[in-house]
Amino acid sequence: MSRIALLILLSGFMVGLAHADVYRWVGKHGVVHYSDQWVPGAKLVMRTSGSLHAGSSAAALRGIATESKAADRQIRQAADERAVQAKEAKLQAARCKRAEALYHRLIYAHRLFTTDKHGRRHYLSDAQATAARAKALATMNRLCTARAG
Repeated sequence: MSRIALLILLSGFMVGLAHADVYRWVGKHGVVHYSDQWVPGAKLVMRTSGSLHAGSSAAALRGIATESKAADRQIRQAADERAVQAKEAKLQAARCKRAEALYHRLIYAHRLFTTDKHGRRHYLSDAQATAARAKALATMNRLCTARAG
């Protein structure tokens, strides 16, 4: 008997005797796994015993494919959320850095002033300068504490 005929005969025999429970679990990195062997945390998603029936196994495979697509969608959504959080953290760090720079400029300046639309300077009184510094300190604390927490 040729090797190919033997393989065909054996594969037909194996399909006839197949016992193929399918288990599904999500790994520690969020990757969905399927196996015919149970592992801790796995859930049974398809049970077949005896011969495989084309209709039932096809329906089960469609169910597995649907679950797999849903899991992939969840993984992509989680990755997108992490990307958004990373961008927000980067923006928050930039806001904090700008607030720190403004506060330090106000602290180390000898005289504080505002400029009108014609470019003329109007110097702040000591009370106004103290209020501007306090406001800058409060803004810096709010933005930089939010970043750390």
